[in-house]
Parts: sequence; structure tokens; C-alpha cells
Amino acid sequence: MKKVTMILLVLIAMSMNANGQIPNSGFELWGNYSSGGSNPYVFLKPSHWSGSDDYSLFSIERILESYPVGTGQYSMMITSDISHLVNGVALSYDTLPQTLSPTNIPPAFPVSFRPKSFCLYYKYLPVSGDSMDAACYFYKDGNKIGTAAYISAQRVSNWSSLIIPVTFSTSDIPDSATIILTTFAHAQHDSSTLYVDNLSFDSLILTSVRLSSGELASKYDLTQNYPNPFNPSTLIQFTVPANGRAVLKVFNVIGQEVATLFNDQAAARVVHQVQFNATNLASGIYFSQLEFGGKIQVKKMLLLK
Repeated sequence: MKKVTMILLVLIAMSMNANGQIPNSGFELWGNYSSGGSNPYVFLKPSHWSGSDDYSLFSIERILESYPVGTGQYSMMITSDISHLVNGVALSYDTLPQTLSPTNIPPAFPVSFRPKSFCLYYKYLPVSGDSMDAACYFYKDGNKIGTAAYISAQRVSNWSSLIIPVTFSTSDIPDSATIILTTFAHAQHDSSTLYVDNLSFDSLILTSVRLSSGELASKYDLTQNYPNPFNPSTLIQFTVPANGRAVLKVFNVIGQEVATLFNDQAAARVVHQVQFNATNLASGIYFSQLEFGGKIQVKKMLLLK
């Protein structure tokens, strides 16, 4: 019994560590976003991800399906519609940067270690010989130092796992990364479709930390960060009893806000995992604060450099 329990704990820990630094990696969090302008078009978009649009169509759609089964409710579908100027692309930016171009892909989210692989689950339904492309770029001080890339024209009709090795050009530890998923690698055609779910670093997501229905009825919890003390990054987890907006912030000992780690719609029934990177902060006591439904919880953290 002890051996089985230990195996489960190891699998959960692997999932947490691998998944912790890719925002909304299971595509469970979605919200309505506006295209802006005088005649704005509102579309449903995964939080911390974006794609191409012509202000009437969007390349990303939410699918009521998750893989592996039991790890969530949704996955993301990426599709192209060339006749409406919609490229089949998804990028790990909450909003697209103005400097974005094929030759200038800037960092999108923080990373504080050297992953050996970029992992995901996918299905791919190409049209007219299109090739899918899944890539993750790693940066140090804005300079690209590592790449994980996979290109294939093979039709994959059922959910399949994909592990892409990372190659680094320096010995530096990256400070950020960007993920780009496309339905094409070169030329593209209408309706080529790529499904993706549960992105991670170094190990495939095999399970999800979930609560029983009885626990969920009143579960509202901000857990103690791990590790604690930490240097320079630590994992913070929280759960909420219902779908709704949650705000997770970090304050210093004199009450000044130093980071907003989460300010978005949070899904019930899952343990949300957020990585706090304190590279630019001094050693000392900090406080994580979770606000949800008019309630606040606080935990003390210790940064030792």
C-alpha cells in the first residue's frame, strides 16, 4: 500500500513540476475577448493564448474534450481559413505583441530552468499535404538560446503523445519561453486542423490533482508554497469552490504588491498551479494572497538567496 501511494505521489509531483510554468497548459481557462476598434468583434479565447483573426473569425476554438481523460474539460482546436485571412496558429501570448513577425518572436512567459523536452498531446487532420508545426523557444535576456521543434505531415486521427527534445546553444538557464502551434509549416490550406491539450516540460501529464465532489462543496484553499524557503522560484497552488474570477498576488513585508500571478477566470474542480519567480527580488518574507468571492487567504513565504 505504501509503495502504491508513493508511486501516485511521484506521478502527481511530476505533473506539477512539468506543468507549472506553462500558462493555461491544459486549456481549461477561457474568456471573452474583444478585437477592439470601432466595430469590435468578441470571441472566446483561452487565457494566456492568442491566434490569428480577421475580426470575424478566430483560429482557436474550445473543444469539450480533454486528453488524457480526467485531466480537465477542454482542449484547444486550431484551424485555418485562408479565404477569410485566418492563419491556423496559436501562440502563448495573452495579446499579440506589436513586434511579432516570423523573424522576431519575443518571449511570452517566464521559465527558470533548462527543460530537456517539450511535451503535449495532439491530433492532426491535414488538408492537401499541409504539415503541422509545434515549437517552443527559450530565451535569456531576450536572446533565443534554445529550441524544441517538430514538423510533420502525418495524419493523426486519435489523441497521441508527443515528446520533443530541447536543444540549447548556450549553458545559460533560460528566463522565458514562447510556444507556437500551427496547422502548417510552409504553405497552408483551408480547414487543416490541429488539436492540442496538456502541454508540459520534461514529462507527459499523466494525471491531474483533483478533489472529490464532497470536498469541492466548500473547498476554498490557498496552499503553502513549495519549496519554502525558496530560491528563486516556488510553486503556489489554490482551489476554488466554483467557477469565477480569482486573483493571486504577492506582497512584501511592508504591504507593497510585487507580483500578480493570476487574475483570471478560475475553474472549479481543479488545483490551479502557478510558478512564482523572485529572481529580481531581495531575500526576505513575502506573502501570497488569494482573493475569490469576496474572501481572502494569505500564506507567508520565505525567499533565501
